[in-house]
Amino acid sequence: MLELFDIPQTIATYGYLGIASIVFLESGIFFALPGDSLLFTAGILAGTTYLKLYYLIPIIFISSILGSIIGYFIGTHIERLRTFPFFRKILKEEHINKAHIFFEKHGKFAILFSRFIPVVRTFTPIVAGIARMNYKSFIKYNILSSLVWSSTVTLLGFFLGRIFPNIKDYLSLAIIIIILISILPMIIPNIRRKKS
Repeated sequence: MLELFDIPQTIATYGYLGIASIVFLESGIFFALPGDSLLFTAGILAGTTYLKLYYLIPIIFISSILGSIIGYFIGTHIERLRTFPFFRKILKEEHINKAHIFFEKHGKFAILFSRFIPVVRTFTPIVAGIARMNYKSFIKYNILSSLVWSSTVTLLGFFLGRIFPNIKDYLSLAIIIIILISILPMIIPNIRRKKS
């Protein structure tokens, strides 16, 4: 996801509250926000400047859990739009039932892996809600995926910042690389399909 604003400047201006707000919104409400690149940048800054890792990871972890929960409940209420003829065509009962079967069988993997894919990360909790995925199962894998995502991406930035302190002078390049890496899971299947 290409960034619409300066991540380091946003972090410098709004600090932990800004990070928490962006992660919360991007985890299940609004997709046009930085995710992986925000965590990576925050990790670098924790390794080289003023941010503290022991605040950063819990803040990201909790914000991503809460954002996904809100996304799930948005999904559960979207079905009410079926009372309108236009939405009845889109939200067909047969499609919802198929999505429900899919999430009952593969929901845990969808929740886990989608956390690392931009845009998909935002919409998966909403679709899980529409598909009426078992809420306890959703919460369990939401917590697990949030823990893995918040710690791995942030720690990657942190250790790179510790090993290469000057990396903070090349944050724009580092952010572009992280964005490219994060969208690879969406690009590779399309390339394989075209080849086949």
